[in-house]
Amino acid sequence: MKYRVIVLMILVCIGMFPLAAVSPAQIPLSSPIYEEIDLLYQLSGRALPSTSRPWNSYEALAILEVIETDTPYQDLWNTAYKRIEGEPYHQVDETFSYRISPTISLESYLHSNDQDFTSYDDWIYSYDERKPLLDLTLSMQFSSSFLFETSLQAGVGAYIKGVDPESDSEIETWGIGVILDQGDAFLVPDATLYRRTFSSNLPFFGSPMEPDFPRHSQMTYAGPWWAISLGRGAYSWGAGKSGNLVVGDHISNHTGLTASFFNQKFKAQLLYLFFPDVSQSGKSPRIFLAHRFEFNPASWARISISENVMANQNGLSLQYVDPTYIYHNIFDPPQVNSIASIEADITPLPGFSIHGQFALDQFQVPSEKATTANAMAYLVAGSYSWGVQKGYFSVGLEAASTDPAMYRREDVDFLVARDLFKQDDSLPVIIDYLGYSWGSDSKVYQARLNYLLPGKVNLEASLTIHRQGELDYLAAHHVAEVEANSTNDDDPNISGPSPSGDSITERLIIGFGGTYYTDIPNLELFGQVNWIGKREFDRPSGSASGYADDFQVIFGITKRF
Repeated sequence: MKYRVIVLMILVCIGMFPLAAVSPAQIPLSSPIYEEIDLLYQLSGRALPSTSRPWNSYEALAILEVIETDTPYQDLWNTAYKRIEGEPYHQVDETFSYRISPTISLESYLHSNDQDFTSYDDWIYSYDERKPLLDLTLSMQFSSSFLFETSLQAGVGAYIKGVDPESDSEIETWGIGVILDQGDAFLVPDATLYRRTFSSNLPFFGSPMEPDFPRHSQMTYAGPWWAISLGRGAYSWGAGKSGNLVVGDHISNHTGLTASFFNQKFKAQLLYLFFPDVSQSGKSPRIFLAHRFEFNPASWARISISENVMANQNGLSLQYVDPTYIYHNIFDPPQVNSIASIEADITPLPGFSIHGQFALDQFQVPSEKATTANAMAYLVAGSYSWGVQKGYFSVGLEAASTDPAMYRREDVDFLVARDLFKQDDSLPVIIDYLGYSWGSDSKVYQARLNYLLPGKVNLEASLTIHRQGELDYLAAHHVAEVEANSTNDDDPNISGPSPSGDSITERLIIGFGGTYYTDIPNLELFGQVNWIGKREFDRPSGSASGYADDFQVIFGITKRF
């Protein structure tokens, strides 16, 4: 009996060794590990792993270990495992280690139309994708469970120059959603940084430095089945390639708190995102309160549901922060806006997967008398992957639709404002949707072809069609009988389906890009080529006008030390 106990203890220690060997750190969404593990699951006939991301290293290892180590796709498995191991830390003693990680990135940006493509929104590779010249990250690990990490970046900020908010006719007139009243701040209609025919991420030639850092930081406490993290970075819920409906990955510098609890068949996550008032006008700061549950009824299926609210922080009762509370019990329109979602990931055959999302912001039956329009969104996608010698091809199709009133309310909405480099007394901002990157009142169709050679090359070609209705974030969401009386101070009353209105903005985007992982450790070459054509389609006459196109080229090199 004694020997059996000893053998059992040895087996337990061997089984726990990989967990003790990894850092508790969260893995940034920019890591290729997500694409590699998704592909591994798809080829193995399993539903995609958890799509509430970023993962903690412990969670990533638990997800990877579901796939047997003698898988036919051993190269993918080994590549992902090496990424989880990460760079070694300098061990000071049994409980403390640290790592200083400098990263140098050189990027250049070139486009052909500096008259019609002049803003943050006009670029495919824009503010959140562009890398700083220098990223100096300090990581301090205390035991195998606690990590503190922060970073210092030196790069070009998303600044403006030479724009007069008082006289520029392109500045919005309604205010922007409910987060910015008219006069609080102004949208950037023409950023010098994005207008230039040629630019780079070198903070010279009069380009102000990025004032908003750290772009990524974390304080994480984690173990084999849990992870609690506070910090800055990107978050994502869903496996959409064009975006996700509740929390998209297009905003790179959220400030958030997450708590995740997971095993092979179930995951619960609490997510809190904090949004300050960038207008300096005394508006209430907001907090996004969310909880999400994922479960696997079968190895080939995964279902995820979430219930979430955006709430004004001033006067917010602490009971609403209770993670076990049902948020839809709150009916307080001046303080709270609710949104719920359901997702499904199904892999009916090895290599073939289906992903779907549905989000509900507002719904009422015909017998209800309120004038608020329904606000719903859906996304469906299918992909097929197969191996060719040492590489893997993937082809995917995706379609998404968001109602005009999606993300919009008269008191609390799901728009996000971020302030830029300030000049004089102005308050320039850029606007994003917390959820789908293309925003409300949109239809998006996308096709992708990808080739992955693990640890060596990742190439992708894509075609995207975007049709934007009249209710973008600059338009009033409540349309009155007299247009001049339209406002954002009343309920959204523009009904679907999207795109709404007589004037539709249409975009066609053809892109090609890739990353080459050189034989020199941590040295990568990457680039993108995107052609964008846009026009205004007049629905009553069936004619189009305002044609414009832009050819955008991005090239970069990154070295991590």
